[in-house]
Amino acid sequence: MEAPPGWDDAAARSPWGHVMQSSIWASLRERQGWRAEFVSVGDPLPVALVLWKDALAGQRIAYVPRGPVIAPGDSDGLRKALERLAELARERAAIFLKVDPELEAEFAAEPLRAAGFFRSSQDIQPVLATLELDLGPEEEALLAAMDKDTRWSVRQGPKRGVSVKEVSDDEGLRAFYELYALTGQRADFITRTWDYYRSLWRALIDARTATLRLAYVEGTPVAGAMTWRCGERVVYQTGATNDAARKSHAAYALLWECIIGAKREGAKRFDLGGIPTNVERKDDPMYGPYLFKRGFGGVARRWVGAHDTAPRTLAYRAYLLAEPAYTTALRLVGRVRR
Repeated sequence: MEAPPGWDDAAARSPWGHVMQSSIWASLRERQGWRAEFVSVGDPLPVALVLWKDALAGQRIAYVPRGPVIAPGDSDGLRKALERLAELARERAAIFLKVDPELEAEFAAEPLRAAGFFRSSQDIQPVLATLELDLGPEEEALLAAMDKDTRWSVRQGPKRGVSVKEVSDDEGLRAFYELYALTGQRADFITRTWDYYRSLWRALIDARTATLRLAYVEGTPVAGAMTWRCGERVVYQTGATNDAARKSHAAYALLWECIIGAKREGAKRFDLGGIPTNVERKDDPMYGPYLFKRGFGGVARRWVGAHDTAPRTLAYRAYLLAEPAYTTALRLVGRVRR
C-alpha cells in the first residue's frame, strides 16, 4: 500500500516521529509478509502506521511499531488516535492490535486505559528505558559534562590508533554484520541472516534515515554503530564490538562521533538506546551497556511499554500460548547458524 502524500513529514520527521512509522519501514515489512495501512487521525497529526498479518489459521493481528505519532504533548490527539485504532481492531475482528509508543507512562498510561488498551505481556521492541542527551550545549560543554573516566576513554581512542568513518557501501555493511553477529553470540540475542540485514540497512541508509559508522584500528573494523533519525532525535539504534574494540577504547570514540554528528546535523536530542528499567539491578542484561552509556550523560526516560487491545479474548489467549514456541525456534535457528 502506498503512503499518502506528506506521510513521512508527519510520521517520521515531525518532532516525535519515528523511523518505524515511516513509508520505508512499511515497504520493508511488506516484503516480509505484513500488510501496511496508513491511518491519519488528524491533519497532519496524529498518524499511525498499522502493520497487519495473518496468524492462527488466517486470523488477523496488528502492530503499530513505535506509534501512534502525535504532536509534542498532545494528549487529546493521543486519545483520539488510540480510540480510532481500537475501533479499527474491532472492525477487522483482529485477535489483537498492539501499540508501542515511545511515550512515558505519566503521559500515556491513562489514555491507553481509557481507550481499552492493557499492558501487553509481549514487548516487541526490547528498549523500555533510555538515556536522552540534550544536544543544545556546545561540543566542548558536552565533553566536559561527561563522567571523567568516559571523557578519558573518548580521548584515548585516537591516541591508540582508532579512526571513525561513516560508511554506506556493502563492504562496510558486511563488516558491521560480522561485528553484530559476534555481539549477538556473546550476548545471546537473536540475529538473522546477512541477506536480511543487508536489505534492511541498505534501505534505511539509502532513505537517509540511518547512518552507519565504523571504528577502525590499523585498517580493521573493530566496532560499529548505526543511528536512526527519528524526528528531532538521533537514536543509537544498534552497536557492535569485538575484543579489539575494548582494548583500544574504540566504542567510546565511536559513540562520541555519533553524538557530535547528530548535533552537527541539527538534532536536538541524542537517544543513547536501551538501559535497564531498574538501574539498581546489576543482574539485568542491560546493566553493562548502561554503565557504558551513563558516562556520556543524559536524563533517564522510561517508556509506557507495549499495550494491546483484544476484541477476541479466547483467540488472544490462544495466540499467547502459541507465540513463545516461535521465538524459541528463532533462537535455536540462530544458534545453529552460528
